[in-house]
Amino acid sequence: MQPACPRVRSTAPRPLHLAHWGLLLLAPLASAGNLQVAPILLEFGEGVQAQALWLENSGDQPLHAQVRIQRWTQSNSADVLEPSQMLLARPAIVQIGPGQRQLVRVLRPAPFSAGDTQEQAYRLLVDELPATHVKPNQGLNFLLRYSIPAFVLPAGASPREPGSKAAADTSGLHARWQLDPGLLTLTVHNTGAQRVRLSQLRWLPENGPPIELTPGLLGYVLAGQHMQWTLPLPRPFPLTGTLQARLNDAAIPQPLRSADL
Repeated sequence: MQPACPRVRSTAPRPLHLAHWGLLLLAPLASAGNLQVAPILLEFGEGVQAQALWLENSGDQPLHAQVRIQRWTQSNSADVLEPSQMLLARPAIVQIGPGQRQLVRVLRPAPFSAGDTQEQAYRLLVDELPATHVKPNQGLNFLLRYSIPAFVLPAGASPREPGSKAAADTSGLHARWQLDPGLLTLTVHNTGAQRVRLSQLRWLPENGPPIELTPGLLGYVLAGQHMQWTLPLPRPFPLTGTLQARLNDAAIPQPLRSADL
C-alpha cells in the first residue's frame, strides 16, 4: 500500500471523491501510527454473509480505531464514496491494547439473489483515532487511515484466490488512448460483471524496450464503469506502439485492447 498526500476530513454528507487508495496518511495529529489491518481486500461470495477484519496495535500504548463502510462507485472518471448500510462493521469503534488484536466482523445483512448480475463495490475506511493521553507539546505524529476494498460478487462468481497470478478475463475491457506532446490520456471501459485492477502500465514500442509509465497501481475500473487517466510521458517518446498492463495481478502484462468508446 502506498501513502497518499495528507487529506482533511470532511463532515459534509456529500459523496467523497478520492484519487488514491490503500494507506492514507492524514493531517498531523497527536497520535502514533501503530494500527495494522488485515486482510487488505474482502470478497463476499455466494452464501457468505460475514467476513473477518483484524485490527492490530503494534505500539506500546492503547489505541482506538473506527471502521466505516462506504459504497464505492465511479462517475465522470472519478471514484465516489457514499455512506451505505449494505455492509455493516461490528463493532464499529474499538479499543486495542498494546500488542493485541481485535476482530471486526463485516456483515452483509441482505441475502444473495440470483438476479445480482453485477459486482457491488465498497470501501472500508479504518481510522486510528487521536489518543487522548498525548499532549500537544509532545510533537506531531501522523494518524493513519486504511481504505480496504470489499466486493459483493455477482451470482455464480467465485472469490479470487489470494495472490493469484492467473490471467484475468479481459473480454469486457476496452481502452482508448491519445498521445499529445508529453502526455498520454488513457480511457478504459469495463463492460464486464466484475472489477479490473490495473497496475504496471507500460508502453511497448515497435522497436526498443518497453517504457514504464506507472510502476505500481494505476487504479480500478469497476463493473460497468469507465475511468480516465492523464499521465506524463518521457521525452523523446516513440509514437508507434501499444499499451500493456498487469490486470488483477496477472503474472504477465497483457495488452490493452483498443476500441472506440
